[in-house]
Parts: sequence; structure tokens; C-alpha cells
Amino acid sequence: MSNLPPDPAQPYRGLIAAYTETIRAQDFKANIAILFVAFAMGPILYNYPKFPTYLPIPFVLLPFLVVYFCLLLVLIPRYPKRGSKHFIVSRTAVAEDFLDITKDEDELGQLRLRCAVLSELLWWKTLYINISFMLSLVCISITIVILFYVWYH
Repeated sequence: MSNLPPDPAQPYRGLIAAYTETIRAQDFKANIAILFVAFAMGPILYNYPKFPTYLPIPFVLLPFLVVYFCLLLVLIPRYPKRGSKHFIVSRTAVAEDFLDITKDEDELGQLRLRCAVLSELLWWKTLYINISFMLSLVCISITIVILFYVWYH
């Protein structure tokens, strides 16, 4: 009974798959949050003429615009410089650009690099989505308070 040695690249392949799936999930969350924030801004804009005069509309909508900016940063594709030799983004690409370029480089090093790049990408996406979610929760809470003030004052 002979046991095959474990593949040293297998953990990296699993991490790459998990990072890729999590990045897709973050993008889906950001798309849903953009719609949610748009629906949350509707009552503010509708009731703005009833707001106190010391609250200008740009000041009221500024937190929502910051949330939109963070959510758009989540959705913008990033092409990192690390590993860019193997990830070609070009309008004038030819077939020779995509030849097997890993012949002289080890596969394990490439998988480690891809893992590091995806990890950094996921870190930034998670940071921006957390900022936007926390800020949108605060904005919506403040919006509810302002709307109750407008409706019942």
C-alpha cells in the first residue's frame, strides 16, 4: 500500500477558489446595497422642502454620496501590478501573448502570488463594503429621526 505524497499546490488552489467566490459575493452585496441606498434616499428627497432651513440638501445627501463612492470602489475591477506579467489586459493582445509562460517558473510560486493578490483585493473590498454598510446604517437612522421630526413637528 503506497500513499501518494500530498500535492503542495492543493491548499493554494482551495484558497484561490474561496477568495474568488468571496469576491463575487462582495460584488453582489455591493450591487444590492446600491439599490437599498437609492431607495433610502427617496423619502429624504421627497420631504426635503419640509426640512429645517439650516439643513442644506448637499449636507443631507453627503453621507449617501460617500456610501455610493465606497460601494463603487467595491465594484471597480482592480488589476494589481503584482503578477501582471501573467494577467494580460490589452486591447491589442495576440495569441503569442498567452503562450505557456509558466514553463520556466514554478507553479507553486504562481499560486502563492495569485493567493496574495486575491487576498489583498478581498481585503480592500471588505474594508470599503464595511465602511459603506456602517455609514449607511448611521445615515438611515439619522434619516428616520429627521423624517419623524418633519412629520410630527
